[in-house]
Amino acid sequence: MNADERSERLEQLFRQTFRRVMAYCLRRASEAAAHDAVAEVYAVAWRKRRQLPVDDEEAVLWLLGIARRVLANQARSQRRWARLLMRVAERVEPDPPPAADSYGAGNAEDASDGLAAALAQASDADRELLRLAYWDDLSRGDIATVLGISVGAVDTRLHRARQRLRQRLASANPHQDPAKEKDHAER
Repeated sequence: MNADERSERLEQLFRQTFRRVMAYCLRRASEAAAHDAVAEVYAVAWRKRRQLPVDDEEAVLWLLGIARRVLANQARSQRRWARLLMRVAERVEPDPPPAADSYGAGNAEDASDGLAAALAQASDADRELLRLAYWDDLSRGDIATVLGISVGAVDTRLHRARQRLRQRLASANPHQDPAKEKDHAER
């Protein structure tokens, strides 16, 4: 594929994937940060267009992998900026107390709040894996491609992430019957 064909292919891919890449970024960052990330994703893709996979689905996964790295770079930059501000201010303000968790109080909104709180307590790696699997609805193989790991590693990490999430949800709702939780976990 010559340079013109690669450029045309990337333009076509942009039109086909923009919404999906934007949705991926919006689920992980604020709206402004997501727009910045998407712009950077396609800038990186343009610079690396020689590496553009021929297969459309592989190309989408390639772009999501780029998006993941761009968002990680943004997060690192934000953390550095926050540390700098704290040093300049010469004081560290305490984190706000976590929101009260009402998981299991009886309605879907409460359950959603409980899940959000449990996810907020999860590690970045667990949150990313769970988002790829359940929000982005990627297969294990696709997740492996995006994360740059083996399918076996995806299986192991996803199993462990689900266990940790289940434990957080159970501890947030101590009134739930443990037998039901165990029965549900075995399914």
